[in-house]
Order: sequence, then structure tokens, then C-alpha cells
Amino acid sequence: MDLHQLKSFKTIVEKGSFLDAANELNYSLSAISYQMQQLENEIKFPLFEKIGRRMVPTEQSLKLIPHIKKMLDEMEQIRMLNAKDRKIEGSLTISVSDSILTYIIQPVLKEFIKKAPDVQLKLKVKNSYDIQKEVVHNEIDLGIHYNVYGYDNQIKVTEIKNFSIGLMASPNFPISERNFNLENQIKNSCIINNDPNAVYQIYFRDYLKERNLKFTGQTLEVWSIEATKQSVMNNLGVACLPRFVATNELKKGEIEEILIKDFKQNIMLIVAHHSNKWISPAMNLFLNLLKEIISDQENEI
Repeated sequence: MDLHQLKSFKTIVEKGSFLDAANELNYSLSAISYQMQQLENEIKFPLFEKIGRRMVPTEQSLKLIPHIKKMLDEMEQIRMLNAKDRKIEGSLTISVSDSILTYIIQPVLKEFIKKAPDVQLKLKVKNSYDIQKEVVHNEIDLGIHYNVYGYDNQIKVTEIKNFSIGLMASPNFPISERNFNLENQIKNSCIINNDPNAVYQIYFRDYLKERNLKFTGQTLEVWSIEATKQSVMNNLGVACLPRFVATNELKKGEIEEILIKDFKQNIMLIVAHHSNKWISPAMNLFLNLLKEIISDQENEI
């Protein structure tokens, strides 16, 4: 059984097609197809089945993935046994929330690329709940997200920093609509969000439901932090956001925060990885930079 064949199979599963896997690994399509034929001949069961026009991994073949990941990790550990004085190489796959990538970890990425230019860094932008699933299934090296449901003992979690969230509005937002402390109200406005499944959006929806606060306008899902802020500044509605994403706009008076007495206003930024994951030199470097740089940042105003 050839390690290259196993890596190719893992890449096909991750990328979703033979062609995308071939491009990722710099193989020809015929070469990667031949590898899969050879691997099937050796393991004695089909790796893929045809559904419509697509070749989909069989349920039995997917059971190979955890074993392949473990083998690849162990091979990397062997390769790095005498790597104390060598440059940091390999790959690092990280899933991260949009707001964290855009506003928080840019200095970390800059320093990491400077210190480890030979590492293949892969970033995937997802919401906190999807990242948590990837961490639990050991599909990524690191998950950087806001703490949501919590993990069991098989996941190593490091708390990085606590951030506040708040309800943002235009300075022109009507004063008569700014009281969110009283129950049983109807607000003549819209709710704007960048991701309906973002943890701070869920907190806000739960608060509205608890207080029986309803909006007459539509919910605008713009799927972008920047578009959300622009929509707020143009008085299209209100948006619940981490305060750090609107630091500059709050200072300039382009956005104002509507203070809500009993609203849950904190989210914890964490980094998580599976306890079975080997801490490679690249992963160790990123974790150390994340803890050092983010703790020193001043993102709140």
C-alpha cells in the first residue's frame, strides 16, 4: 500500500472530485485515477460509487480517512525527528470565523508567514458551529472561533481573549426606536446581519424572543461584515456585532451603539484542536503567535 495513494484518496474526499484533487497535488487526472485503481486492487473493496455523474466515496472507504490522517501525521513526525535546526515546513489547515480573520488575526498571519514561509497555510472561513464540527471530526489542524456549545475531553481548547458585542445603529436611527430594554415592543426597523448562524446573531435573536421584541422590517442577510457596517451607517437597520469590528466607525461617530441593559454582551475567542492531533512545529508556532499577539491587542474602545 503506497502512502501517495492514500494521500490522493484523502485529497479526493476533501476536494470533492478527482480533478480538484489532481490540481491540488500537481498530478495528471489519469495518474490520480490509476492510483485509485491500484489502491482498490489492494484493499479489495470499492472506494467510489457513481451517483448521477459524480463519483462519491463509499461508506466503507470513508472509514479509511482517520487511519490515513494518523499515518500522515506519524510520517511527518518521523520526518521532523531531526528538525531542531531545520526550517519549519509542511502544511497547516485552519478554519476561522470571518470577523476573527478580518479584524483579529491578520498580525498573527503576517508574523507566521514571515517566520515560516515554507509552510503551506490553508485558511477556511466558516461560522463557529461548522468549525466546531470540523475540530471534533479531526478534519482540520486548528479551529479559531467563538466559544459556543463547548467541547468534550477529546478536544484541547485554549481561551485567547474575551470580546464584547453590541447593537449597532446609525446616528440617524430614530431615538423613539432605541429602547430595547422594555418587553413586548414592535420596532419599525430591519435587522441586518452578515451570517444568521453567527453566535452573536443567535444571542441577539434569543434576547428578542425572550423580551417579545419584533421588527416590522425584513431581515437583511448581506453575508459580509463590511456590507453590514455600510448598511448600518446608511440607516437601513440595526446590527448586532462584535464591538471590535466597528471600532473606527464608533470613534468617528459614523456608528453608535444602542446600550441594552440585560443583553448578553460577551463572546470568548478560543483556539481548538483534536487531542489526537500531532502538534507539528508549524502548528506550535502558530499557537504561540496567536496567544502572544492577540493578548496584547487593544481592540475595544
